[in-house]
Amino acid sequence: MVSKATQKMHDIGYVPPKETWTPIDEALYGVDTLFRLPKEKTDELRFNAIKHAFNYWYEESKWYHMYCNEFDFSPTSLKTYGDLDKVPLISHRFFKAYLEGQEFVNWLMNISINKVDRPKIKKQNPTMDDLIDVFADKGIMAVYSSGTSGRFSFIPKDQTTFMRSQYALGKMGISEMLEHWYDDSAYAYLCGPNPSKTNMWVGKVVKLMDDVYEDVQYAIDRQITTQLMRVSNGDIRGLSDAVMAAAMQLMGTSKKITGNVINWLEEREKAGDRVFIAEAPFIMRRVMDELEKQDRTFDFGEKGAIITGGGWKLHDTEEMPLKEFRDLAEKTLGIPHENNVDLYTMVESNWHALQCPEGHYLHLPPTLVYPMVLDENHNKMDWGETGRFAFIDHMANSYPGAMITGDMVTLLEECPACGRTGPVLEPNVRRMTGEEVRGCAEEMRKLMDDQTPELLHDLVCTPDRARMPMMLLDREEN
Repeated sequence: MVSKATQKMHDIGYVPPKETWTPIDEALYGVDTLFRLPKEKTDELRFNAIKHAFNYWYEESKWYHMYCNEFDFSPTSLKTYGDLDKVPLISHRFFKAYLEGQEFVNWLMNISINKVDRPKIKKQNPTMDDLIDVFADKGIMAVYSSGTSGRFSFIPKDQTTFMRSQYALGKMGISEMLEHWYDDSAYAYLCGPNPSKTNMWVGKVVKLMDDVYEDVQYAIDRQITTQLMRVSNGDIRGLSDAVMAAAMQLMGTSKKITGNVINWLEEREKAGDRVFIAEAPFIMRRVMDELEKQDRTFDFGEKGAIITGGGWKLHDTEEMPLKEFRDLAEKTLGIPHENNVDLYTMVESNWHALQCPEGHYLHLPPTLVYPMVLDENHNKMDWGETGRFAFIDHMANSYPGAMITGDMVTLLEECPACGRTGPVLEPNVRRMTGEEVRGCAEEMRKLMDDQTPELLHDLVCTPDRARMPMMLLDREEN
């Protein structure tokens, strides 16, 4: 039986015509449920989807084709389910390895599978945001990470990729995990930027909220650009940055947002409305702390639901335990634990992991992603072990979706707390130790001077060598 939320997404137009479906679409749009399928059916759908996607990446992406050749791996190598572990993976750092200005245009066009005409840059010294707008006109969203490490990760996502990601999020969240709660007439508050006014993934990823809820408010309803993100992280490069930094100090944004959310909660409780709150937990934590200071509480009970999305650091050294957040939400807002779940996603992926209400384990949609945990030598580890997270995301249509991340996770074969099928991550996902400080660009350059097959194999197997695929392409062109 199709849920109300799923039917709404069908009606809106998130699902392409069935006659155009590929095995990738069958694994996403062709299933009634993501978390109740028999394992044999899940494995079949996922393998066929990855096989189709890998063949597409290999044939359409010159640099990924060359990258796979260094592993001696091609579509004919992908014969059985066990061969999935051999698919060449790309380091997440690769998507940080760009220059700015015209070189950024060249880089993004090279890594994107989509065939688009070279954008015409009218400005003599275009900003990164100017270039993002130019690609948007060509149908490519250059979405980016929040840049907390001082450098953004850019991923080119076309409309096909983005719509798959949006449908997956809606299917997992409001259609399955919170199916018991969802009502499109509920009032929604997004504790983050307006998705229509930014290309930052933490904002853009929840664009579907505008379609599945009738009334949506935003904590930050203004343009969020890469310049603004740089300045907020203390990276001030010129006069315009300095002016923006001064303006941000004058705005006092944090206190204003906190007051706006409390006023919104007041209005909704008085009207007896259902409320859905999403995104940055640190904003809601400030709201709840302020309510405690004022000795105030709300009692939304079953009329309230929360899906948080990362951002669990309160300060540089202080983290907020997830259970503590749920306890505080129940105390100040009256929202029960089972209606308060967390989302794990990243700019490099199009699938999402969402906590189950029963045990708050992060469920990976089994037909949409092939997850792995790797040891320090990048060998696959067993279920229940902790290591570096990697995955194959066959929903990526505009770039190869086989990734090694910088996250440390514990991957379980099934959820210990509920009867849903498919693997789960233990809730506390962490960054790998030293992930942002190890840099081997100069070492890589020296090693590349000796282009022996053994050296190349070592380089492509090491995720720190983030620019390796493009260097192979440069070598071929020269």
